[in-house]
Amino acid sequence: MASFAIIGAGISGLACANALAAAGHQVALFDKGRGPGGRMSTRRVDTPLGQAFFDHGAQFFTERDPDFQKTIARLEAQGAVGLWRGKFVRFGEAGEPDALGDEPRYVGTPGMNGIVRGLAAGLNPSWGKRVSTLSGRKGAWHLQVEAGEILGPYDQIVCAVPAEQVSDLLAAHTPAIGEQAEAIRSLPCWAGLFAFEEPLALAWDMARFEAHPVLDVISSSMNKPGRTGPVTYVVHGRAEWSTAHLEESADEIADALLKALAQICGPLPQPLVQSAHRWRYARVETHHGPGYVYDEDQGIGACGDWLSGPRVESAWLSGHHLGQALSA
Repeated sequence: MASFAIIGAGISGLACANALAAAGHQVALFDKGRGPGGRMSTRRVDTPLGQAFFDHGAQFFTERDPDFQKTIARLEAQGAVGLWRGKFVRFGEAGEPDALGDEPRYVGTPGMNGIVRGLAAGLNPSWGKRVSTLSGRKGAWHLQVEAGEILGPYDQIVCAVPAEQVSDLLAAHTPAIGEQAEAIRSLPCWAGLFAFEEPLALAWDMARFEAHPVLDVISSSMNKPGRTGPVTYVVHGRAEWSTAHLEESADEIADALLKALAQICGPLPQPLVQSAHRWRYARVETHHGPGYVYDEDQGIGACGDWLSGPRVESAWLSGHHLGQALSA
């Protein structure tokens, strides 16, 4: 039995932790967030019509791999995820909507972070622990968190955070992994969060835009399972637009994305909620890696969507396969 410290309790880190724990290893999970979520976060805002729920990161996920399908079936039985029976469209170059395929799409319940909570069950992650540096060697690794606390020792380390943070943490200890992470470029995304007293006049639940100068996705919560309160809308800006406006204020971005929403929906009523959230590391620009990486001499591994692909399932598979390899 070995002890592992996993930095990052998102989809990939939790998948790795579950595989290691199932093999009998000791696992300690640390995450800088205040609670489960990351890019699967759900934000709650009080309104006169009740609490509004915003899935302001990922809007849904699909399942194709047999192992992931088994995991989702288990989480669905536990009430942590549900099937989103919505209408999904794509607006192409001509501006006309086409159906976005019929692949089953799932969401966390009652918010998108439900899947993270489900995967974290029994693992007891330590939230609010931002790891700043590593010290030691294989068999005796220590973590230092920003508050100054020293944690450890641990036999091995798994880094399950965005590539930019992997490079900062690991470059001094495993240059090969550090260099691979440093070569990855993540694209940002501004998300607009809006709620109204009445649903907007839309013929679909989620739309993806391929040629709009501002918009990438508009998504409604109306038919998502487990959602309560007023209907909410999340508007994602295109990566190029988000990059160009990255350092503008959240208020300016919310105004711009509300105007873009009005271009699609027509005149809008006064929103109950109007805000914006900036994702600096929303999606990797290149994602054709090996799935995970591992430095056996140092006892350090890394997993995540930057090594696998942009889908939620890809992140899970990256961590799952690393955990299986480490267990073997």
